[in-house]
Amino acid sequence: MGTEKRKKSKTGDKVAGNDSTQESCEANERRNLVPEDGTSRKHLFRFKTFSGVRYIIIAIACIGMTLINGMRTNIGFTVLTILDEKAHQKLGTIKAITSLPNVDWNSKMVGFLHSSFYIGYILTHMPAGYLATYLPSYRIFAGSILLSCALNLLLPACINADEYYLTCLVRFLQGLVEGSLYPGCYGVLRYWSTPSERGRAGSTVLTGAYAGAVVGFPVAGVITHYIGWQYVFYLNGCVGILWALIWLVLAREKPSDHPFISENELKYMTKEQGYDVTDSKETKIPIKEILTCPAVLCLCLCHFARNWVFILMLTNEPYYLSLFNFTVAENGLYASIPHIMKVLTAASSGYIADYLLLDNLLTITHIRKLLTGVGFGVGCIGFFILTFVKDGSIVLIFLTLAVGFTGFAVSGWQINHYDLSARHASLLVAITSTVGNIGSVTVPLVTGYITFYHTLESWSIVFYITSSVLGVAVITFLIFGSGQQQSWSNPPDKVLLVQQLDPLEAPPYKAERLQDSIKPTS
Repeated sequence: MGTEKRKKSKTGDKVAGNDSTQESCEANERRNLVPEDGTSRKHLFRFKTFSGVRYIIIAIACIGMTLINGMRTNIGFTVLTILDEKAHQKLGTIKAITSLPNVDWNSKMVGFLHSSFYIGYILTHMPAGYLATYLPSYRIFAGSILLSCALNLLLPACINADEYYLTCLVRFLQGLVEGSLYPGCYGVLRYWSTPSERGRAGSTVLTGAYAGAVVGFPVAGVITHYIGWQYVFYLNGCVGILWALIWLVLAREKPSDHPFISENELKYMTKEQGYDVTDSKETKIPIKEILTCPAVLCLCLCHFARNWVFILMLTNEPYYLSLFNFTVAENGLYASIPHIMKVLTAASSGYIADYLLLDNLLTITHIRKLLTGVGFGVGCIGFFILTFVKDGSIVLIFLTLAVGFTGFAVSGWQINHYDLSARHASLLVAITSTVGNIGSVTVPLVTGYITFYHTLESWSIVFYITSSVLGVAVITFLIFGSGQQQSWSNPPDKVLLVQQLDPLEAPPYKAERLQDSIKPTS
């Protein structure tokens, strides 16, 4: 029996083989991945090429995440004007006052309205994660934002007509289409980031989710205070649709598909990424191994805790701060402060993680646990302190610390999917996000029920629960979390690795051959 060994090709793709197949592997390398139909890799006519295309893709993706998450604050701010009996005293113009929604909804109804979005959201995560392994991720990402923004334009009419159930239906539909947001996003990051830059690239894009509240709350506050709450929905919807059209023009699924990428950047990314960005022919997804992996289960719990805190703030933070008699404009500004700090910590976490990794100061596992421990640990303590703080200024300080420090976990558990398996990252995030969004559905309902009378004591109960959720998640991750690639991540040695040419083609692919099937020697 010949001794099997792994050889890494000049393109960065790992090739499994043995002595008898080495010659054919070298021949494949010399062909430089020429497709079977004989066409050149340079099938795209490039008018002008330049380096740094991956940075442009990452930046535009970050803006998209900011817009879609900023749009989620629209309903949160609008229900403030519905639930706050003194809302008309906190607006700045007659026009804004006269445009207030004339509906009679209570906190329990508002809680279900928020949850209706996440019920739809949770239903499409798993299908989207599966589709992201077959369809172009960048189109899934764009379609999610485009459709949700279009639906956002319908909400003012539904609310003005006092159509509660119709409003819930539109929010449910928004949740359905946004369920593919993160699987699509992680699919984009799979191809447009390298292992050495993944911390910074991932934290940049995911920071956009937290920047949404930084932009969304102040903009919603100012527009609602001076113009009218309806225009918040129109602005976010139109800008989001414009972003989606720009993204579809400028983005591509893979660096090799992009018409403006330079050869140097393409070679660099191909070499750095290795064969994690290739597909394997007729290989089943190891779903059983994934669902029973302790490290994946840890991520599910962390995703639940993250969503609990994030959705609590997106949907109820302005309502909580209204207890301290701020104006609507002030409420919007103050509500954004914790998220500003969260953006700063999330963005810096990528540089901290890459610095510790590239300088070999800590292992990947220790880096992920360190950042998750700091982020969730401080958040747990901060929310506990909020249970007995009564002064508005002190509340803002500890709310900023509690929410802001959770941003460090972006380069902790939240980017950990790629450590476990870059190949299956979209599916992993679909699984963990499905579990996480149980928290998204639950927290508005629980909060609406507990804070029915809107007192500081009722909010203390909410913060006790939030502190406990973060505490359980961080302890579990510190014990069972891992930064190592899992054994089920790679396909079996004796497979045909392919680079899919047609993104809509179903397997088996008519594609570039990266490796011949390996037969055991006698």
